[in-house]
Amino acid sequence: MRIKTIKHKLCTAIAMTSSLLAADVALSQAVLEEVVVTARKRAEDLQDVPMAVSAFSGQQLQNFGIDELTDVGRMTPNLVMNETSGLVGGAISVFIRGIGNDQGLEQGVGVYVDDVYLNRTSGALLEVVDVERIEVLKGPQGHLYGRNTIGGAVKYITREPGDELEASAEIKGGSDELIRVKGSVSGPLIEGSLYGGLSFLYKERDGWQDNSFEGSDDPWDADTHAMRGTLVWTPSDTLKFKLSGDYMKDEMLPPIPGRIYLDEDNIGTINLITTTADLIFGPGTAASPSPNDLSFPDDEDDVSSAFVDGYDEYEIEQSTVALTVEWDLNDQWLLKSVTAGRFLENTQPFDFDGSEQVWINTLRSNLDADDYSQEFQLNFTGDNVAAVMGVYYLDGEQDTDGNDTLQTVRLRAVEDNFKTTYYDNRKLESYSIYGNVDWDFADDWQLSIGARYTEDEKEEEQRAFVTRGFYALALSQFTGPLPLAIAPGMEETVEASPFFAGWLNPRFVEFTVPEDTYAKEDWDEFTPSVKLSHHLNDENMVYAGVATGFKSGGFNRTGGNATAYDPETVTTYSLGWKGTLADGTLRLNTEAFYNEYEDKQLGAIQLLPSGDLEQIISNVGEVTQWGAEFEATWLPPVDGLLLTFNMGWLDYDVDEFKTGEGDIADYTELGYSPEWSGQLRATYEIDLGNMGYLTLGSDVSYQDEMFTNSPIDTRNPLKTAQKADDYYLWNAVVAWRDNSDRWRVAVEGKNLADEREIVNTFDIGVVATAGYNPPRTWAISVGYTY
Repeated sequence: MRIKTIKHKLCTAIAMTSSLLAADVALSQAVLEEVVVTARKRAEDLQDVPMAVSAFSGQQLQNFGIDELTDVGRMTPNLVMNETSGLVGGAISVFIRGIGNDQGLEQGVGVYVDDVYLNRTSGALLEVVDVERIEVLKGPQGHLYGRNTIGGAVKYITREPGDELEASAEIKGGSDELIRVKGSVSGPLIEGSLYGGLSFLYKERDGWQDNSFEGSDDPWDADTHAMRGTLVWTPSDTLKFKLSGDYMKDEMLPPIPGRIYLDEDNIGTINLITTTADLIFGPGTAASPSPNDLSFPDDEDDVSSAFVDGYDEYEIEQSTVALTVEWDLNDQWLLKSVTAGRFLENTQPFDFDGSEQVWINTLRSNLDADDYSQEFQLNFTGDNVAAVMGVYYLDGEQDTDGNDTLQTVRLRAVEDNFKTTYYDNRKLESYSIYGNVDWDFADDWQLSIGARYTEDEKEEEQRAFVTRGFYALALSQFTGPLPLAIAPGMEETVEASPFFAGWLNPRFVEFTVPEDTYAKEDWDEFTPSVKLSHHLNDENMVYAGVATGFKSGGFNRTGGNATAYDPETVTTYSLGWKGTLADGTLRLNTEAFYNEYEDKQLGAIQLLPSGDLEQIISNVGEVTQWGAEFEATWLPPVDGLLLTFNMGWLDYDVDEFKTGEGDIADYTELGYSPEWSGQLRATYEIDLGNMGYLTLGSDVSYQDEMFTNSPIDTRNPLKTAQKADDYYLWNAVVAWRDNSDRWRVAVEGKNLADEREIVNTFDIGVVATAGYNPPRTWAISVGYTY
């Protein structure tokens, strides 16, 4: 009965964990309960793990109205997590301690669902359904979790079916015509050996943005269908099989850029006519042909408005199948295998400029991606030694095709040069072997040593057609031949000018040429970790450590050529303390850290001399970073009251930034690195006697000002405009549950002060667009649990 016993104890411990974090039981409990996490690939008390880990139970997430993974960002210090806007709908942007998936680069924070790595951010905007808990691991996790965990990892753990029949259902309705229905059922299928679970979600919501462009729908809506199934089979006391599968389909008009930023005084309509063309029409005058202007809503405070050209619907379908096998070899050895396949298809519209014009706009991009992974893991538990060792393999391939529209004539009056169609194939093979040993070498002392060796091989092929052309040349009465930056179909407007004297060549001339690229490269990295921890007593532990990680390399494509850039690496030094005080009613965890980055990857989309728009990434140099985090959970001497508080501090120096003009480190800032962030949350439960319980909850989150792109050249006003001011978010919930804990009714409000601030930006070197956080929303939900 070993496997079942272990499983029962773990589930029990996790259930008690929920009461600490989210009042799974009455808040009048005398002490805080144990929090169990699997950050080191085995179940253990959070207070015994020598690293910064934040954990949230499924019950806590429900109590605070957390529906999406992005909402966890405000609950964790030094974590910035938002939905991307404008470019990749249905994707998330995750930054831990300022490190994450920068524009166009590989992920810097790994996202996992039941030990399965999500190799792409598309489709990672996870709804919180049937979740057991979420863990946030901070700092590089290279030795246990491998590639692209240079900033940390986010683990999403789903609930397993158990021995008892359980069922739940919830319906939620709210602002913007929100309808969200979810349900689950689980229990034994064959008593004592086979268990099953099934969950589903349906969500529909009107758009959060008003698009005033004629004939266009309102973007940032929601239409999501998802389901998940799990089978657990225990043919013997020492063997367990878990087969799981999930499916999600999401159709939406993704959030679009709300405004253009060139400088603080130039928000609204931006005239992009060239100097020579201005001689005829004059900048911003009534005679200026409107297709050469980019227009936006006049009210710069109305960030929910948009004015964009034809914007297609984003569609994504994804599914995952995973088989986990656990074999208890004996009392000390456990063999585990995780086999998974993740399949993703999406159709993605882009709008780079966020304007009414078809100026810089990828009309349609179709992606088809398959990822297969296999991990074998061997765990050992002895009297004073615990160890894990394993091998990991990832095989990923994606095919992308699309059609681009780019009128660079708006920027360069004569020559037009842009990719019109392309096909892109990318392949990845990653192999790694890893191990970690935790040795209790003396009373209350533990030494943890781990390492991982990784080999990445990437192969990329792109077949593209580049359209080159020349726009019309007009004759001016005063200047002679004059290149005009006009759009096709604007000839009559030009001819109406009193300065027009005739055409030298009357029509746009274009021709198409192929431009193919191919690249293949491999990299290998060794990422060790060493940590020393000491228990001062049963309630307090101090620790210090050094850990490493890396972000994978890749390729740049310019003018038919492909060049590789190298992985980015980090070494992190940490010092922490975890303590339980005040007779078990106060839990305090804190960690200070210092990071050294080498071969830092930074990139930007640039308009090349050829006229192409390309993402150019370079290993620019070195960055140092330092900060601290503090988390507290307190049961004060007031029956029913629970208080939680977290705070993060972050600072950095760009030590070296090598460019063609030399070292510009003194002029460079990094994005998603707010100096201060934090949250205060209070939950108060009132016993209503025979009428059940009433819970009042509220939280206030703070985020300091930060840049929302990297790198930022402080000499460039277009770059410095990509900055979010500091702001607060206020949320509240009132919930009632009956004495049987079966019925629950809740009223919730998010962003009650309706604070709107930039959460991400995008620029192409000449224009920058911004996306914002969601507006004020409210919802009412009714749920039943059996």
